[in-house]
Amino acid sequence: MPSIGLHLAVTLFFLAAVLKDAEYKPALLLLPFGLISDLDSFIGVHRATLHNLFILLVPLLVMIALKRLKVSTIKDRYLIFASLLLASHIFLDAFYNGVFLFYPFIEKSYNPLFWFGLKETGLSVLFTWIVPGNVGELVYVITPRPSVPEIPIIGSGIELVILIFALLTFVLKFRVKLSKGLHA
Repeated sequence: MPSIGLHLAVTLFFLAAVLKDAEYKPALLLLPFGLISDLDSFIGVHRATLHNLFILLVPLLVMIALKRLKVSTIKDRYLIFASLLLASHIFLDAFYNGVFLFYPFIEKSYNPLFWFGLKETGLSVLFTWIVPGNVGELVYVITPRPSVPEIPIIGSGIELVILIFALLTFVLKFRVKLSKGLHA
């Protein structure tokens, strides 16, 4: 599974890319959305409770509710970015032994590497959307079950380098706001 560090790096790169220099505070508020899905390791079912397509709708439903109530002080684009950050987390995890995209309605694991033939014998089931339990020596997640798996902070030296570059990118993007905050 991708480490917290890799999820954080993707989140930092995304925020540095889509936000303006003056949007430092929204960047900090959006930061948890790239990581929040892993909370299902401690509550609910890992890779299911907060790793499904329905969780992506929560920020969008909040946006719609705020518009209807006409109390929106949050820009729509921030809520859309929150959904995109949730999606990036789920997408990354899908490539690491799969996720339960339609949980709790369908308890089947989905793994794009297997679909596209990039793992073991996946090419023979290119159009099969269900990942079998065992393929060769690789074991795929096939049934959701409550557990508290080990969540790595940094999985490898490459992930560490990526995280360092992401932190550097984020700091350089918001350096003016950061320096004002330090000297205030």
